[in-house]
Amino acid sequence: MTVEEFNILSEGEKKELLIDAKKITEYEDDIAKHELFRIDNFFVEVSISVTYRFRKITNTYSL
Repeated sequence: MTVEEFNILSEGEKKELLIDAKKITEYEDDIAKHELFRIDNFFVEVSISVTYRFRKITNTYSL
């Protein structure tokens, strides 16, 4: 799968892929926790905030 193919998937399909993805790292700031996952040859950054009640894919990066 390529980053372009990932970007055209629905939000549900993206979240399903993230379940099996390898977590590379995570860090927290004042607003959210950020996690970086690797899927095939690209990376996906996810932001999670309990305070503001969101979990969203913020960026995708290709190798």
